[in-house]
Amino acid sequence: MKKILMLAATTSVLFAGADIEPIVDYDKQDTKTAVEVVEKVVPAPVPVPVVCPTPAPVVPPAPKKWYVGLDGMGAQFETDSGKCNELAVAVAKLGYDFNKYFGIEGRVGYGLNEADHDAGGTTKVKENYGIYLKPMLPLGEKFHLFGLLGYAKAKVESKWDSSSKNGALAGTVDESSPSFGLGLNYAINDRWSIVGEGVRLLHSVDGTFDVKGSATKRKEDSINLDTYGLGVNYKF
Repeated sequence: MKKILMLAATTSVLFAGADIEPIVDYDKQDTKTAVEVVEKVVPAPVPVPVVCPTPAPVVPPAPKKWYVGLDGMGAQFETDSGKCNELAVAVAKLGYDFNKYFGIEGRVGYGLNEADHDAGGTTKVKENYGIYLKPMLPLGEKFHLFGLLGYAKAKVESKWDSSSKNGALAGTVDESSPSFGLGLNYAINDRWSIVGEGVRLLHSVDGTFDVKGSATKRKEDSINLDTYGLGVNYKF
């Protein structure tokens, strides 16, 4: 009887179906877990290289080519009969430098005073104009020597009054001729410069004058007009 009861219990357990866990392959389980862990690892960020921008090349400013200027000039008017040395002229200039060796310049001048002439009477430079080629020779960073080669026109008036002695000249020279000069330029900075120069405006021109105390006119054929002085130029 006892054996019968044990057999019945065993049979009921088998037919009831016990909760039996499946067999686990631990090698495969460990591999799967390792793969999952690796997939969950966030890779470290790759550092981005810092690229410093290449500095732009420094381009020097283009040299200024145009300029204007103003000169205060002394002047000498010379005739066959004598000279007038104490004249003053203001000269305005406009120029263009093609490069550091060559330029072109135009000038307009007006007389500022009257002065006594050796032959008697007084003389005044009324006006003058000129156009010039301007060769230049650099002498270092600040100085350059320049020449003026061109053509000029000038009007010079001589007159006498009742107090003038006999032989004084009266007349107007309104002539043009080749003109030339020489000067030195000192650059204060890239815009301003100081200029010293001498220019012959009229060279060996003719003129006819009334002579006080004489009924005849006098023709003089070696008339020169020279100017010399200082000025400033401004480039733009």
